Amino acid sequence: MEKIIFSAEIREKTGKGAARKLRSKGYIPGILYGPDTEPILLKLEKKTSEKIISHLTSHNIMAEMKLKKNGDEQIIQVILKDIQIDPIKDEIIHLDFYKLSSERPVIMEIPIFIKGKSIGEEKGGILEHELREIKVEGLPRNIPEKIEIDIKDLDFGHAILVKDIKVSEGVKILEDEKKVVVTVLKPKEEVEEVKVEEIQEEPKVISQEKVEERRKEKEEKES
Repeated sequence: MEKIIFSAEIREKTGKGAARKLRSKGYIPGILYGPDTEPILLKLEKKTSEKIISHLTSHNIMAEMKLKKNGDEQIIQVILKDIQIDPIKDEIIHLDFYKLSSERPVIMEIPIFIKGKSIGEEKGGILEHELREIKVEGLPRNIPEKIEIDIKDLDFGHAILVKDIKVSEGVKILEDEKKVVVTVLKPKEEVEEVKVEEIQEEPKVISQEKVEERRKEKEEKES
């Protein structure tokens, strides 16, 4: 996966008025915070940031940030923690970044991708991708950008659970191990056909003798 790099500058002014002025000049206000730093107010170039975000599969991702201040540039590791959207204009109005420490574990949600085509799909089955992100904990350097699951051996009624996912040493999965990640269902038409067959086959087990018995029982009740 291509490295994600945000460029940001430190801003001094706070408040809604200052944020509106930034947006009118083509910037997105933001904030950087973390366990080892005081909150830092940021401004990010709108077009560049929107282009990066439009290609993300999840907003809670690790990235690099080129942070400029007084002509100097510092490169730091961050997580894009939150993207605030204007519900009316459908535009990004604020970004939250979390500064990472190489020696502090973090909790993140990692996207899950599936690869291959399952046996069940080849037979006309329906693939159900139940869990698309998985929460993990570990040091930033050990956490993968994504998790890929090969589903080619998956047949009808089979499932891949959280407990079947393998991660690198030092990474802990924070999900119920019995939770379904992906499964394959039989086609709906096949289920309907079985029901129809059951209905059609029922009269076949009723013999002529049985019919006569029921007729007599009915006549006795009516007499």
